[in-house]
Amino acid sequence: MSSWVAIDFETANEHRGSPCSVGMTAVEGQVVTDTWTTLIQPPAGLGHFNPYNVRVHGITAGDVAGAPEWKAALAEIVAFADGRPLVAHNAGFDFSVIRAACDAEGIVWPELRYTCSQVVARRTWQLLSYGLPHCMDAAGHAFTDHHQAEADSRASAEIMLAVMRESGTTTLDELLDKHQIRWGSMTADNQWRGSQYQGSGRRDRLPVPGANPDADPDGALYGLTVCLTGTLTSMERAEAFTRLAEVGAQPTKTMTKTTDLLVSATQTQLKPGDTLSGKLKSAQALLDAGQAIEVVDEDEFLRRLGA
Repeated sequence: MSSWVAIDFETANEHRGSPCSVGMTAVEGQVVTDTWTTLIQPPAGLGHFNPYNVRVHGITAGDVAGAPEWKAALAEIVAFADGRPLVAHNAGFDFSVIRAACDAEGIVWPELRYTCSQVVARRTWQLLSYGLPHCMDAAGHAFTDHHQAEADSRASAEIMLAVMRESGTTTLDELLDKHQIRWGSMTADNQWRGSQYQGSGRRDRLPVPGANPDADPDGALYGLTVCLTGTLTSMERAEAFTRLAEVGAQPTKTMTKTTDLLVSATQTQLKPGDTLSGKLKSAQALLDAGQAIEVVDEDEFLRRLGA
């Protein structure tokens, strides 16, 4: 596809069905042609604004008081997409927002096809973090407006365009075929699947001992050994360990050669050029030595828990 649309949601709280803003960026060929954004009133019963989320994106209940409700916002989202495939950074999160918000209001899911700029970035660059700021840095763009939905959707589009240039492809179909990444989809009869790498790698991991044996093997954290450093502001560490086990991951307090993911709670948003803590330096050393390890901040961790 040479015409597609990048999308990003921010949520009012920890529930995926609480969208409070959305941004979209349209691409034709290799050029960004249009952007659109709106605040959203979250579905009834899901409209409380968690202080942690407010610290991340700055949106409050007062800001969305006169905004469209989810049904109206969804109609505008579908109209802007106009049948084109969608792209999101950590698409598992953004499309879980659509599903959960529709479920909360008893609305039929829209028919969508989508892929993930984060998944493609992992197949293109070797980075310590695949959050938007680090991927934008790898793409050669400055990025200062993280967690503003329109800016984040534009960043996702720019990252996808950069990897297309680097891979010598001109359409999403060519790009995904080259990197062995499947399309994600969502249908009106409540069927969905994520956009994931189909080669050997994470999807072949076994469930870890002690983790939930019924966890979704396509989950973002399934089969990973996850180390936490610093104090989370959204939950106690014991709860984080429990939730990791629920999604099929192995939590740990120490960095080892088997660590796949380091959650750095000491930094709200990881940015290129940040001074690295001890465990972050260890992660960088492991990455430099060839280990497949990634660092995420607390917001990215929470998104993956719910993806």
